[in-house]
Amino acid sequence: MARKSRKNLVDVDVNHSIDNGCYRAGAYVRISSDDKKKRGDSLETQRNIIENFIAISQDIRLCDVYTDNQMSGRSFDRPGFQKMLMDAENGKINCIIIKDLTRFGRNAIDAGYYLEKYFPSIGVRIIAVTDGFDSNEGDGGILLPLKNIISESYALDIGRKCRAVQQQNISDGLFVGRMAPFGYLKAPDDCRKLLIDEEAANTVRLIFDYAYSGVSMHDMIRRLNDAKTLTPSRYKYARGLIANENSVGGEFWQPRTIRAILSDQVYVGDMVQGKTRKINGKQIPVNADEWVCVKNTHEPIISRDVFSRVQLITQQNLEQSKAVLREVSPYTQSVLKGKVYCAKCGYAMHRHRQAWNGVYWYSCRSQSKFSKNACVPVSIRETDLIDEVVMLLHKHSEAILGKFISLNSATGKLAYEQDEAELREINMGLDKDGRMLRSLYENMVKGLITPDEFVQMKSDYENKIAELSSRADTIRSNRSSAECRTEEFRTMAEAVQKTIGNNNLTTEIVERLVDRIVVSADRSFEVSLRYFDEFKEVCA
Repeated sequence: MARKSRKNLVDVDVNHSIDNGCYRAGAYVRISSDDKKKRGDSLETQRNIIENFIAISQDIRLCDVYTDNQMSGRSFDRPGFQKMLMDAENGKINCIIIKDLTRFGRNAIDAGYYLEKYFPSIGVRIIAVTDGFDSNEGDGGILLPLKNIISESYALDIGRKCRAVQQQNISDGLFVGRMAPFGYLKAPDDCRKLLIDEEAANTVRLIFDYAYSGVSMHDMIRRLNDAKTLTPSRYKYARGLIANENSVGGEFWQPRTIRAILSDQVYVGDMVQGKTRKINGKQIPVNADEWVCVKNTHEPIISRDVFSRVQLITQQNLEQSKAVLREVSPYTQSVLKGKVYCAKCGYAMHRHRQAWNGVYWYSCRSQSKFSKNACVPVSIRETDLIDEVVMLLHKHSEAILGKFISLNSATGKLAYEQDEAELREINMGLDKDGRMLRSLYENMVKGLITPDEFVQMKSDYENKIAELSSRADTIRSNRSSAECRTEEFRTMAEAVQKTIGNNNLTTEIVERLVDRIVVSADRSFEVSLRYFDEFKEVCA
């Protein structure tokens, strides 16, 4: 949110009165990543300056402190600022104090709008301590917009300079990332240089040895997981390089992690950077031919011969996989997608096809994806599962679906008649109370009832009419919902009957009726149907 609407600035109905001659002040402090390098602009320093100012001000008391840490001043979509804005609108504070105008923001248009238009329109006083600005003493004349323009120009200039410096460092082969690649550490005396981290480098060498020897991806992952080798993010968290545990990935190695390591040229001593570009605050991937590669910038972990050989093996494996895929017919759609789970580990089972006979199977891949102790071998043919689902529908369709429809039809007719009777009674009551309400004024004029009695009786009749109308709306709404649900289940019953007739199970039927299928190691399985509970719910 950049700023509030420019229209109806004075329509905010809040209490901005002064309590016993004192303003209720909110202190706003902000620091960006660039400001961290400047003395005198730390959050603590800003707060001390504001608190010292309040201490010598007789008409101001501090209510709250609003903080935005490492937030750019070019945007006003900051959590601390938005909370302060809400409190000002709600009347919690009627004075905002900042160290200087640059802390408020570096966008000249939006900053000028808030300082010159919006806050004055809702009666909020603005004080910039070191700039000597106080909205109670005038609008600042030409000084205020001039300072806002200078602040915005400064922010734009700083951004351009930072990007230029970073681009030059990339061109010079200096590391500019936040965290060193797995296998390396930033040099203690120069964060732009990389040093080998021997413990992690040994894992990198092991992965390249596996690939060089022709070990498959699944075997490679299983060996790493069985040896309890820490993944890159887990290793960095254990070393204290990642502080937030929420930023740490899973404990098991994944194919994408292995592929990223095997294809990274950094391990032969080359610095490859500029793989992404920041546009409108988002990191956008850059084409590989635009990457910046500077050779021999740091000590290699892998020799160039080994790296080249691994790239060749990887490419050959990829081409072989594509060739196999071209030879076989396209996969058929899985009607049980997302429904089949392993009883041992609880993970969803993987659907695959045997090349020699084209038979589809569901298998648990936890042993190959994670470790040999993650599960036990579990697999089953897809046709066995489909046959069982169809058989269950045969067994339950008449007993549940058919009986539900017939029962619902009988009970629905009775409920419909009861609703109609109640609606007729409600309409009679509405007509009667309406006539009585219309005659009250005439009775008061004739002196049959007093004005006080007129007011009381009028209120009573209006309440009764409102209650009856509400009850009628509820009956009509419930009846409409019940009719829709009945039609939905009737349609589903017909679809199930059609499935039973031609033994053709569809994705729609499975998604609607099957909750999950749990398969055990001995190829026994249990199918959980979901429609029974739904029918009971509708009946209730």
